[in-house]
Amino acid sequence: MSEVSILGLGLMGMAIAKAYQKGGVPITVWNRTIKKAEALEPKNVVVAQTISEAIAASPVSIICVEDPNSVLTLFGHSQVEPILDGRTIIQLSTSLPKQVREDQEWLAERNADFLYGAIHCGPQDLGTKDGNILISGPSTIYNPVEGLLGHQGGKIEYLDDDIAAVSVLDLAWLSTRFGEFMGMLHASNICEAEGVELQKFISMFPDSARIQHHVGTIRDGTYDQRTATLSIWQASLELLKQQAIDAGMDAGFPSHVGGLFEKAVKAGYGDEHVMALFKVLRGDGRAAD
Repeated sequence: MSEVSILGLGLMGMAIAKAYQKGGVPITVWNRTIKKAEALEPKNVVVAQTISEAIAASPVSIICVEDPNSVLTLFGHSQVEPILDGRTIIQLSTSLPKQVREDQEWLAERNADFLYGAIHCGPQDLGTKDGNILISGPSTIYNPVEGLLGHQGGKIEYLDDDIAAVSVLDLAWLSTRFGEFMGMLHASNICEAEGVELQKFISMFPDSARIQHHVGTIRDGTYDQRTATLSIWQASLELLKQQAIDAGMDAGFPSHVGGLFEKAVKAGYGDEHVMALFKVLRGDGRAAD
């Protein structure tokens, strides 16, 4: 029996699996495309052919996929539900507060424990001192897995018993990121339209690694160098918009920005760096490079 099963081997899921391997933790992995597991070292890893097999292999399962409804998508099947009894499920897929609360209730009805978390670092940081994960849920569930989660990095921050606390703060954090993105994109557009080199704008922020990186991506056209793609960021915008609708808030900000991201995806930039949005924000109608 392994100590933990990882469901999903995208950029983050693969990084989670490798961090556990680095720590000598026996793992089981599952992915819709099993071939992805070939990128893992064979030591201390079992590749499950089905979700049921993956859940049965470990007392703890970590979900890291792009589907915000992944608990029901992955577990809502007659062959899976009975295996959930007594298991701990840790959801690291970005989900809405409403969905997180519903997932907790659904799993509790099947005698499974639930924690919700958000990864606030790049995949290269997991398993290092720079690894940063926020976790919320009952402390009675968190405490037994604290050591296991510790393999993911130097900062595993437990918030409180409110299962949706991390979801709320994660969406709030995402909102600030989109504000920054749009500010940097519009600033870059101003500079280009008025004939001022982007490097001069970058030089105004010697202490901001974020501006140097993102505006530098526009300056250099290195849109193929990214961790999260423009499409992944667009999916987060859909969650921001839905949260606003669920809470009865004005959804103007995520709706407007989401429309721009959708335009970029339709233009074929979905697999590029988020700053590739600049290509469709140029005001002179030039074709993208």
